[in-house]
Amino acid sequence: MMAGSDCDCLICRLEENLVNELSHDTGLEEYRLWAASTQLLSTFPTASELVGYLHRQQNDRGNSSVDEILLHLVGAGTNGTLHPIRERIVLLVFVPTIHRTTTQISAVFPLLGREDTAQHLFATLLDFLHSQELRLRRSHLAFAVARKMRRSAFRWAIREFRLDFPNDSDAAPAAAERIPQSGDGSHAGVLLAKFLDDCERRGWLSQEERQLLTQFKVEGVSSTELARLSRQSVGAIEQRIHRLLEKLRRIARKSSGGTPQQLDLFRP
Repeated sequence: MMAGSDCDCLICRLEENLVNELSHDTGLEEYRLWAASTQLLSTFPTASELVGYLHRQQNDRGNSSVDEILLHLVGAGTNGTLHPIRERIVLLVFVPTIHRTTTQISAVFPLLGREDTAQHLFATLLDFLHSQELRLRRSHLAFAVARKMRRSAFRWAIREFRLDFPNDSDAAPAAAERIPQSGDGSHAGVLLAKFLDDCERRGWLSQEERQLLTQFKVEGVSSTELARLSRQSVGAIEQRIHRLLEKLRRIARKSSGGTPQQLDLFRP
């Protein structure tokens, strides 16, 4: 269970049920037999200890042992499906991410049901776990899964919000502006989505450039992490982001006589 949590939301109830299933005699024996198949997993006597270890390592994206464990967890069985016990463990591993992302979505889009958001995130996670895209990865699996869920959740929320306001194209940005900034940058996904769509459609940004800006601001990926993923220096990444923003400001001023407020989100 998430430490210190008194929450009774759908996510926490599911987490409690999964923990109970894995803590009963049948679950303990099933885990023991499965974990005994590899030396790496056999060092964790129970599923709860394995999940706890992975939670403690969640901020260490370069941890090779975490990648090795997750690779074993998400690997397909002989029939191409994920073994039920592995699926339950992976769900527990990503419960904190799902809970955090659901809270962020609910803060920006208070009219969207929290349980609807949580269900979308669980469905996204399960789909991704069975995808070829994930099985082809060999490193930074936790980061890839969390990023996939965040992207999908914000795109889903923006789409659902716009369906509720079909005659007001500025409804989503206006709603986001009324939400206090949480400090994690997630609200920027709403403010920037339409603006970056327009920039890419007009040819101001390439798809790759738009992805870089989205990762940096919307998804909160640090310049250090972006540098490592792209095998460039941190300075080179920061300079590239700076040049892209200056280009957008120049084009925007020439086109509309002012700088769009969305670009203010990138200021220190």
